[in-house]
Amino acid sequence: MFKYRQKLRETKFYRVLLTGVLLLMVVSAQTQTLSLNQCIDTALIYNRNIQLARQDGLIANEKNREAKSTLLPKLNGFADYRYYTDLPYQIMPQAAFGGPEGTYKEIQFGVPRNLNANLQFAMPLFNPTALSAIKSTRIAAELSEIQKRKTDEDAVMEVSNAYYNAQVLLIQLAFMDSNIINTNKLVQTTTLLYQQQLAKGTDVDRLKLQLEQLTTQRSTIFSQQQQVLNALKFLMGKPISDSIQVQINETSINETAFKLKTTTDISLIDKKMEFSLSELSGLKNSRLPSVNTYGLYGTNGFGTNGSNSFFNFHPIGYVGAQLSVPLFNGMVTRHKIDGKEIEVNRTIIQKEILTEKANLDLVNAEMQLNIANTTIATVNTQIELAKKIYNNTMLQNQQGLATITDLLLADNSCAKPSKTTLLH
Repeated sequence: MFKYRQKLRETKFYRVLLTGVLLLMVVSAQTQTLSLNQCIDTALIYNRNIQLARQDGLIANEKNREAKSTLLPKLNGFADYRYYTDLPYQIMPQAAFGGPEGTYKEIQFGVPRNLNANLQFAMPLFNPTALSAIKSTRIAAELSEIQKRKTDEDAVMEVSNAYYNAQVLLIQLAFMDSNIINTNKLVQTTTLLYQQQLAKGTDVDRLKLQLEQLTTQRSTIFSQQQQVLNALKFLMGKPISDSIQVQINETSINETAFKLKTTTDISLIDKKMEFSLSELSGLKNSRLPSVNTYGLYGTNGFGTNGSNSFFNFHPIGYVGAQLSVPLFNGMVTRHKIDGKEIEVNRTIIQKEILTEKANLDLVNAEMQLNIANTTIATVNTQIELAKKIYNNTMLQNQQGLATITDLLLADNSCAKPSKTTLLH
């Protein structure tokens, strides 16, 4: 009876295992395995933050072209037709027509029908505010380009972090699968020994408990890896419904030169400083006078109604120049200049902070790399030693010289250094 139940359990186990393998083969056939470079290249094209940064750059370039257009000539055409139902009155002194002094008379001037058709020309000759705006928008376009480069770098960093996290979890899954297979073999072997009264029932239960714990840990790691893969797909701009997997043997770039150089953050803060100084210069230049030229050419038509009606056109044209001098605007410009000078000082402090932080990050990164290399070398030695202990314990267990507890302790000794290696 006991053997029949044992056989039934084994049959169920192999059915479940076969179903899992078939499902894994179907999923693998639809899953696209990507390298890190492929993920980065896809992100640089489809990442939504990069697309937004690209749009911001286009907007900045258009604003610069718009500022340049303010110095180009402007030409407008307009027409105006009026029919007076009541002509306007003017008050005229009667003395102008030989009447008494101090008396006035209402007189209607004009004709009922009026038509004006004109072309108006205007062009700035000297406009310091427009010149400053052109310079500021050009710097803003360069700032957008650096911001785009910064967004690219952030995307590459985020994609790399997600990729390596997914890779670590994938290796952990493979490691857990190997442990599950080995533990399952131990369960079967120990069960046979128990049936022959060569092992204790508690040994079988202990191994089954170990198998259940490994299965639960594998499910947790599988869920974590799926979450990381979803985050990776989001960073790449791919639909969450797509099925991807990372390469298990992808390696990082080994050549690392720890040299202090101008980072994108420093370039960005330098450009912000240049932009603030340009705006400050523009505010000071707004106190300067501006000179514009203008002109008008067209025709005016006048006509009447009735039996003796007429409608005659008369040309009109003139050119002129206009000087505009700002004298006093309620200290608004003064306060704007003070605020912009404070902003420049604030930017200087931000640059000092970024420079110090870049130096600090460089020192810490070099230190962490040295520690990681030392740890990996030490743990590799520990893994080899743990494997040797596990194999010897396995042989001793088969010869009845080691207990299941010793075997589980040896198995855990193999697992700990392997996990440490994955974390580095």
